[in-house]
Amino acid sequence: TPREAQKLRFGQWLLNAINSGNYRGLRWLDSAHTIFRVPWKHIARKDITSSDVEVFKVGGMSITSSDMEIFKGPHAHLPAPPGLGKGQWAWKTNFRCALSSTHMFKLEQDNSKRGDDPHKVF
Repeated sequence: TPREAQKLRFGQWLLNAINSGNYRGLRWLDSAHTIFRVPWKHIARKDITSSDVEVFKVGGMSITSSDMEIFKGPHAHLPAPPGLGKGQWAWKTNFRCALSSTHMFKLEQDNSKRGDDPHKVF
């Protein structure tokens, strides 16, 4: 189905992105390539840089508004909170929804609140 194809496209894109080494902090944690980390710095942090959100921008922008119908969920169609950049907020939301919807990846550790190195392990 088109929905399954979109989920697989995102999943394969993410695996390729991890393998590419092009995104700071996005990398495999084991030699068997079964566990990876995604940098997860909060958009509102004062020390956030463009490289901190690049993986969300690219991954989130690969999801079109019509594709978002596939990723129904509590955050799929919420407007950006006041004070946050609409684009950056939407990229991370789209990325998170796509990641969850693939059912290919399981959250193993949530270190997103860690001040020195916020990330999640899947």
